[in-house]
Amino acid sequence: MRMFRTFLAFLAVGMASVALAGSPMIFHTELQPVVAGHSADIAFNISSFDGDVYEARLFYRSRGASDYRSTPMRQEGLSLTTKIDTKKLTPGHIEYYLAMQAYDGRVFYYPAVDPQNNPLSFEVIAGAEEPVNQALAEIIVLSPEPESVVPQDEMLIAVSVPDENLDIDPARTRLLIDGVNVSQLVNNEGILYMLTPKKMAVGHHNLEFKIFNSSGNLLGKKEWSFRVSSSGNSGAAFTSRTNFYLDNRFQNISKQQDNFLRAGLNFDGAYKDLDIGLRLQYNNNPGYSSQNATRYSALMAYNFTPRTRVYVKGGDFSGNYDPLTFWNRRVLGVSTGLKSAWFDLDVSLGTTANAVEGSATQDSSGAEVVSRYGTYKETFIAIRPVFNFGRYVSWGLNLVNGKEDPGSIKYGANPRESLVMGSTLNINLDNNRVRIKSSVQASIRNTNARGKVEFDTLAKQFDIPSGVKPYVDLLESTGFLTLSQGLAPIPSLALQAEAYFSYFDQLLKVAYKSIDANYTTAGNPYLLRGVRGLYVSDNIRLLDNQIFMNLYFNAYTDNLSQEGAETDNKDFGASISYFPLTNLPGVTLTFGNQSRINNADPNNEALYREDNSTQRYGLSSSYKFNTASVKNTVTVSFNNFTRDDRAIATNQSSFNVFSLGLRNQFDAPFATRLGFSQTNSTFGSGATASTTEIARYDGGVEYLYKNSSGNMSLKPFANVMLQQIKGSQSYNRLNYSAGAYLRTEKFGALSLRWDYMDYSDLAGVDWKDTIVNVRYDVTF
Repeated sequence: MRMFRTFLAFLAVGMASVALAGSPMIFHTELQPVVAGHSADIAFNISSFDGDVYEARLFYRSRGASDYRSTPMRQEGLSLTTKIDTKKLTPGHIEYYLAMQAYDGRVFYYPAVDPQNNPLSFEVIAGAEEPVNQALAEIIVLSPEPESVVPQDEMLIAVSVPDENLDIDPARTRLLIDGVNVSQLVNNEGILYMLTPKKMAVGHHNLEFKIFNSSGNLLGKKEWSFRVSSSGNSGAAFTSRTNFYLDNRFQNISKQQDNFLRAGLNFDGAYKDLDIGLRLQYNNNPGYSSQNATRYSALMAYNFTPRTRVYVKGGDFSGNYDPLTFWNRRVLGVSTGLKSAWFDLDVSLGTTANAVEGSATQDSSGAEVVSRYGTYKETFIAIRPVFNFGRYVSWGLNLVNGKEDPGSIKYGANPRESLVMGSTLNINLDNNRVRIKSSVQASIRNTNARGKVEFDTLAKQFDIPSGVKPYVDLLESTGFLTLSQGLAPIPSLALQAEAYFSYFDQLLKVAYKSIDANYTTAGNPYLLRGVRGLYVSDNIRLLDNQIFMNLYFNAYTDNLSQEGAETDNKDFGASISYFPLTNLPGVTLTFGNQSRINNADPNNEALYREDNSTQRYGLSSSYKFNTASVKNTVTVSFNNFTRDDRAIATNQSSFNVFSLGLRNQFDAPFATRLGFSQTNSTFGSGATASTTEIARYDGGVEYLYKNSSGNMSLKPFANVMLQQIKGSQSYNRLNYSAGAYLRTEKFGALSLRWDYMDYSDLAGVDWKDTIVNVRYDVTF
């Protein structure tokens, strides 16, 4: 299913779903256009899933960018939610998709088919009087207070970034003490950043804290001074922070009732030169194949100096070496390492899946036939030394190995193995204006590790010279790989290089990636493989940041795994946005053209032939005005998508989308929202052409109450949405939601949300679904 098939299905039901065998059914409502500077609220709801969610991430990018950014999604029962801060995004279309990893290691996507090339999208509209990339994020200094005097034994550095929607890249966060970079020692938990330096000299000191987004742009900074005095007592202060949450979701979906309960406890503490951390999460749903849904982990670190420490962590953890090697993969085991100014080392050992037996039945002859494949126990090893040369260059080596144990279960598919070895090089020059990131990796995989074969058998199969045998024997002797019939000793390669240049009010990015289709790593379940090409984008600011231009050109080949159907892509486009500093409307114009072509044999049904081009045009505007004490924002947008398919005429398609929105902010503080959109689509040509019309009406109201001291807030809200679909199936969909968020400084936060969805007009369906979510969260 290619882009416009996915888009048509998405529009046709308004809230699309995926329901594959053994896969979750995922519901998602498309986003209305968002004014730049406001947050984009994205939510997915899951039902009919026989597993547990270990982690869900939202991948998003500005259209034309080479790589997706990602942000973890918050899980409340089976609701996955997140917010995207649009302050740092270029106005135009934002593409996104969901990636979700289950506890058994399976990964699911939404959209389900090729989501990187067929993503969902929403539009960011330029807003008046809100030029982006100017206002810095708020950073609150908690300790030590500016110009204060702090005893040595009470020294704690703590800052808070209250905006939870910022796209903060933790790897770029910087904390400098008297000009010395101690960022690697900072503990980050949610909006809190904390460090307990152990050996600060008596006297005057200066602190500087900076946060950056994933593109390297500065989001916020804070600089202040204080003085350290000699200790007032002989004992060192113990500091700690504890967070507890309880989350319950009741749902009645498709006349099936379920209740899900989660609870968690997070603890961070510091005593003298020792830091400790504990994590525990309970889930009442054991889920698919008894993979452990309860997470637990512990961390202990010892600080020799402000820039040098050793650590050990056990239980559930994930790594962040490099996207091509070890990145956000759940491991249950132990990790230990060293962080310093000149040398870093990490060694991680554990398992990524528990062994769970499959099942079998007997056929008429009495032979066993596997009816459900089980899950093998998979052992995991990752090693990474990094050599740092000041703040400018870091060079790293890595080894990642994953092995499924053939003897761990009786009924399973072929057990697999993989080994990745390679190097990374990062360069930072001219005060972060020039940044180069590169990674080169080689992977050897084994698609069937059951049994053993002689080297001569593999040499004949792959035409390998006899001189390679010592190296194959060496790999087998390490225990990383098994010399079996599924071993492919010829390595698959992966290369990714990115260069950023930030000069003259513009950010130029040039990237090249080449990832073989057979490249395999046990450390990144989300990796896109089988792609090779060049990606160039340039963000330009003009006229005192009133005009923003985004230009992009991508030329790449995907489907590398399908011989004869490798597809060449050309994707280019531009957007220009006007952010007036006066009381005028903000305007954004967008244009894009994407072409896909391959030489697939039209008589081969196993290959998908492509020869098409898609053009996109868009015009959007927003205007802010006041009526008495009411602040109003009106938005309007129109987009046209036209696909010319020369390979399959029935895939010809055209979409026109018009939307109108109004938001009112009263002094109360009370806010209302009204929206309307009309979509007209045509798919196919001639007698097979079909048309669909979708009208959407939505509205919402919210109220924010804060007491006089500011330590308590209450936010009730209510929303309604009606969709009227006319096409091959005509029906209405009605959705109500209401709830409240209560936050207190002393007793924590309590949230309640109720959703009701009615599909009663859909032929053959009598669905009236209800979801109720309650969550309590407290930190002390």
